[in-house]
Amino acid sequence: MAKPTHHPVPERVPEHVVLIPDGNGRWARRHGLPTAEGHRRGAKAVEDFLRVCRDWDVPYATIWGFSTENWARSAGEVKSIMQLVEGALRRNRKSFRRDGIRLWHLGRRDRIRERYPRLYGLMMDLIEETKENRPYHLNLALDYGGRNEIVRAVRAAAALGTDLKSATWEQLEAHLDTRGQPDPDLIIRSSGEHRLSGIMPLQASYAEMVFLTRLLPELSEEDFREALREFASRDRRFGRRPVSS
Repeated sequence: MAKPTHHPVPERVPEHVVLIPDGNGRWARRHGLPTAEGHRRGAKAVEDFLRVCRDWDVPYATIWGFSTENWARSAGEVKSIMQLVEGALRRNRKSFRRDGIRLWHLGRRDRIRERYPRLYGLMMDLIEETKENRPYHLNLALDYGGRNEIVRAVRAAAALGTDLKSATWEQLEAHLDTRGQPDPDLIIRSSGEHRLSGIMPLQASYAEMVFLTRLLPELSEEDFREALREFASRDRRFGRRPVSS
C-alpha cells in the first residue's frame, strides 16, 4: 500500500496502539436510528483507524470489539455486533495477505465457539492463514476482559506447574493473551469517557492515553492521525525523573 504524501508522519509513532471504540449507541439515539446502525457507522471509523495505522507503519493495533460484560446487552444488539465483526473479517480476508496483516484474538474463545460457531470458525481460519504475515499485527479483542485475562493467565501458569508464590512477571506474561507482543504505547478512547474499562490492566502500565471527545461514528482518519501526533509530542519517562532544563 502506498504511503500518503500529504500527511507527514511524526518522527516517533507508537509500536502498539489500542482503540477502545465507544459511543455507537449514543450516536444512534441522538439521530433517531437503530443501535445496529450506530455499530455499522462505528465499524467504518474502526476501518479508518486501521488504515491510519497501516499508512503510518504502526506494527501492532488492537481493537476492542466486545467485552466480557457486553453479553448483558440485548440478544439483538449482541447478534448485530457479531455479524458486523464476521462481515468485516470476510471483507478483509484478501487484504490481510495483500497488506501483510497477522490476525490474533484476545479474550475468551469458548463462548464465541458455542454461540457463534460460524464467526469462531472464520476467526480461527484467519489466525492460521495469517500466522506468517508481517509487518502488521491486528489484535481483535472479542469477549475480552482484563480481569478475566489475568485469571486465565494465572490458571494456565499453575497448570504448567509454575510456583505462584515465587512466580515472576515473565512467567505470568507468557500466558497473557498478548504474549510475545510489545506492551501498548498508546490507548485511544472515543466518546469523551475518561476510563480504560479494564483493557490490558497489566500491560498498559506506561501507556499514554488520548481521550477523544466525539462519538466513534463521528471520527475520521484525521482524528486518529491527530491522536498519533499527540503521542509523538509527549515526553515518556517510564518512571524516570525529568531531565533538568
